[in-house]
Amino acid sequence: MPRPLLLIVDGESLRTPGLVSAMEGDGWAVRWVRADGAEAFLQSGELPDLLLLDSAAPGGAGQDVAGRLRERRPQLPVLVLTDDPDGGDRGEAGVQEYLERTQPDGEIAAALRRYRPEPAKLTTHDIFGDLLADLEGKAAPGPSGGGTPTAALEPAGPSDFTLSGISGVNDPFAWAGNPPEAPAMPDPKPPPPGAPEALEEYGNYFLLEKIAIGGMAELFKAQQRGVQGFQKIVAIKRILPHFSDNEDFVTMFIDEAKLAAQLTHPNIVQIFDLGKAGSSYYIAMEYVNGRDLRTLLRKVREYGLPFPEQAAAFVVMKVAAALDYAHRKRGFDDRELKLVHRDISPQNVILSTEGAVKLVDFGIAKAASKASHTVAGALKGKLLYMSPEQATGQPLDNRSDLYSLGLVLFELLTGERCFQADSELGVLEKVRLGRVSDLQTLNPNVSKEMVAIVNRALQKGVDHRYPSARFMERDLRDYLQRQGTSIAEHDLAEYMNALLNGTRENLEILMASRFPLPASLASGTHRTLAGRGDTAPGKTSGSQATLPALPEEPEMPEPAAAPPRPRWMLPVILGLAAVLVTLLAIARWS
Repeated sequence: MPRPLLLIVDGESLRTPGLVSAMEGDGWAVRWVRADGAEAFLQSGELPDLLLLDSAAPGGAGQDVAGRLRERRPQLPVLVLTDDPDGGDRGEAGVQEYLERTQPDGEIAAALRRYRPEPAKLTTHDIFGDLLADLEGKAAPGPSGGGTPTAALEPAGPSDFTLSGISGVNDPFAWAGNPPEAPAMPDPKPPPPGAPEALEEYGNYFLLEKIAIGGMAELFKAQQRGVQGFQKIVAIKRILPHFSDNEDFVTMFIDEAKLAAQLTHPNIVQIFDLGKAGSSYYIAMEYVNGRDLRTLLRKVREYGLPFPEQAAAFVVMKVAAALDYAHRKRGFDDRELKLVHRDISPQNVILSTEGAVKLVDFGIAKAASKASHTVAGALKGKLLYMSPEQATGQPLDNRSDLYSLGLVLFELLTGERCFQADSELGVLEKVRLGRVSDLQTLNPNVSKEMVAIVNRALQKGVDHRYPSARFMERDLRDYLQRQGTSIAEHDLAEYMNALLNGTRENLEILMASRFPLPASLASGTHRTLAGRGDTAPGKTSGSQATLPALPEEPEMPEPAAAPPRPRWMLPVILGLAAVLVTLLAIARWS
């Protein structure tokens, strides 16, 4: 069966070995077409199964190709790779989805996988159609004379068709004598509503649902079964098939399991097992029913309302506690692991439906005792959340994770990524130079205490940052205590539910009652994020619900300035001093 065709127009920048390998490993036949060769492809009459356009390419050749191909195949999926996936117009050339350019190759390939046509499956009729037709022909009534069959069919055994009727085949189930009457089989009971259906049996687990696909592995919700009806829901992370033979990926995967299995903390996802089923390795880990911060931040941008400052402080405080534990962790030989996560980002912080905060994915973490070491100078992690020393390939310690965590806190407070540029090179330059955007410009409602915490975490010089995650956690805890409002997991769970499933009005009411503005702010007016619309999707500004303004604190009168000194005073003082010195000299010589 031929592979589905993936056409990429003006996508020379996408022709990287990792992305090509991921696409072809998923079964695509990849074809690149430049702007000057688009007309030749259209004249060939060939129709792709998926069209991927590069928004960074000059000219409008991609949109022209998309329009002409959709005239021939109206249901052709069209995807666009862009720097701002939330700012595209889906009506343009029938675009189904905008993909973020900074995603890893594996995530881009995983997004394309959703549009791959399913291969045709053989049905029972395709396999046994001729055989069933022959059997039905034997049981068919003879030619009719007066509307009745010429002869009644004689009862036969279980089947007149047996394997022994085929030359050279001995049928062990050949019928002989009167068979016992088969007991009536009860109708199979349908599964209860909402019961998960097992996809496949994998090792000691049953895969129930595919959760996500990453750069080198895929994640499943699975069920572990044991004696006496024992069951446990876990998450299974296994290497993608086209990476199973790559020794580097396999070694990195095993290293991740060995390191993470030593970490037992309430804010870190627990590793249960490392195993191998068939030719692929897998990790069984704690299953967290919830959403990652990246999903929540997308909803924050959609509503235009800031993430509550107290909730942001609570989440980052829990992640800092997890990092402090991981940074100080000792191995089985009681020596420091000197573990650095190196990939602190919103995608790797999960909030459960109960409000628990979990740090995940130590896949590229590095410790001094690891069996396999990262190639020197290799950039690993997500560019937008790298520390300057990580982006320049310098040696890293625990303070690099604190810088990345500061970037996550910055994004929670503003709804915007800290480093903004027109291209990946521009972003990389800002990351390497540590050019941090101004926090209060993007959200003037941030308190001075929180600004000080973020600024210390985002210092370019590592010696000017927090020396350890424990100090950052302490400052965040002290901040929450000074606010006088107790924040717990159930408050975070209620906010997440309102953000994902509620309306804008419900979200504003919850934020006003559970997450009041910090006491240090002079104004109580609750403003929306800078640069974002104040209107909820589908509503006009006239129907927008706003929070009532709190009374402004009275301004303290400034102390009166001291009157300026007269200009003649200084010469008079100097003259008197000279006279006094002269008198003392005369008295001494007399």
